[in-house]
Amino acid sequence: MTDKKKIKPSLRNLASGDVLFREGEVGDFAYQVVKGKIEVTKFNGDEYVTLALLEKGALFGEMALFSDLPRSAGAQALVAVTLTNIPKSFIRGKFDASDQLFQLGVTSLFQFLR
Repeated sequence: MTDKKKIKPSLRNLASGDVLFREGEVGDFAYQVVKGKIEVTKFNGDEYVTLALLEKGALFGEMALFSDLPRSAGAQALVAVTLTNIPKSFIRGKFDASDQLFQLGVTSLFQFLR
């Protein structure tokens, strides 16, 4: 039997400068910013380019959960941050229980955005 504590969202704190994940890593969690600021970056071959600055309420990191591909960008705390960690198993459980047409639309959207 699966331990339910492992599949529920939980809080995580990061200090300023902490790396949450790096481009190319496996994605096992999506995140929502509770407080603080996250910088999302991508390496373009010469330097890191900022793709987004995320603040309270922003959801990110979800694309890797649906594509099963490595993370397409990295994320780092710009200041002290509190996040909600949302496990892949939690999101996939909700997604897999949804309507098939909805699943197709979301999957297609993530493939397009990647």
